[in-house]
Amino acid sequence: MAEMEKGKIRIIGGKWKGKKISFEINSKLRPTPDRAKEMVFNWLGNDLRNYNCLDIFAGTGAMGLESLSRGAKKVDFIEKDVRASQRLKKNLIDMTDRIAFNVFNEGYESWFKKNDSKFSYDLIFIDPPFEKNFVEKVFYLIEEKKIYRLNTVFYLETEKKINLDFLIADYEIFKEKTMGRKSYKLLRKKIT
Repeated sequence: MAEMEKGKIRIIGGKWKGKKISFEINSKLRPTPDRAKEMVFNWLGNDLRNYNCLDIFAGTGAMGLESLSRGAKKVDFIEKDVRASQRLKKNLIDMTDRIAFNVFNEGYESWFKKNDSKFSYDLIFIDPPFEKNFVEKVFYLIEEKKIYRLNTVFYLETEKKINLDFLIADYEIFKEKTMGRKSYKLLRKKIT
């Protein structure tokens, strides 16, 4: 079997700024571009100390790695692809300086079914494969399991044209930008 081509992502801020992380290129991975990561983390603020983060559809782990670099207390990564999750775990172990992380090699629905804890996250990254209609399902499971706090921030990366009407009643989009074919949003729960 031929060796897969290697790609690189770069950490753009925090204690690992400039560090390049290897990943195996395949058609399913769509790493968030540096320009978009920089924009999103400027929106979030560069200090994520004491944040517990969840990176759903982690892929290369770009957003969770940026969070750890900026001081996040813990990041849980969910990645269904075996090779991508193995590479992510290896990259995290290679970088470890007593950071807390978990890499769950399973689909998001399976992870949510198993997650019966009362643990909640401060920042949740949602970057599903495009044109698969996963966004509504993910938010349904987030609501069902209540894995958020009152001030949790949700990062949503989607294709530009997507119907998010189902979110309007319960969530507010407070930051949004479109670049090329992608749309980047920060959301929070509406306070009622």
